[in-house]
Amino acid sequence: MNTDSLIKKCRKGNARAQQQLYEQYLPYVLSIVRRFGVRQAEESDLIQDVFIAVFQGLERFDPKKGDLHHWIRGLAIHKTIAFQRKQQRLRAEELMISERTDRTTTIDLSHFDAEYLLELIAQLPAGARTVFNLYVVDGYSHEEIGKMLDISPVGSRSQLSRAKKLLREALEAQKIKGHYGNI
Repeated sequence: MNTDSLIKKCRKGNARAQQQLYEQYLPYVLSIVRRFGVRQAEESDLIQDVFIAVFQGLERFDPKKGDLHHWIRGLAIHKTIAFQRKQQRLRAEELMISERTDRTTTIDLSHFDAEYLLELIAQLPAGARTVFNLYVVDGYSHEEIGKMLDISPVGSRSQLSRAKKLLREALEAQKIKGHYGNI
């Protein structure tokens, strides 16, 4: 079934089409939720909230403005941030910490497997992890991130700098331990 007919059937309340849409996008939504460091015990509640928003919002979805994949991505990101706020994981003082680093290091990430890198990202403090994901992975600007998180673009840049510094330190520690070859 193509995407347009799937959307039409979902809008009409067709349970089979809704199940198909859910199964088709579940792995993608789950990857977004996990990237932002949501605890495994909380994933199912958040995913349910995302798909409720998807099904309730399908009436407003306009395929002329973008594809369904990107629309669901935006909903998943916004719901995840809202969920984290509700869980009080994004504390104001954490978002406003300004750590500057003068050192610029290029690290060859080809020696690390993706799961290990995702684990490192998940261990970042919530504010730094959120900004890192939004900026580096999802491609939002600091101005857009600032609006989403209700912080200044400078605060967003500070959190990105902090995330990069912490990731660099973790990767360099692995180099010192000799676990992952040359960095």
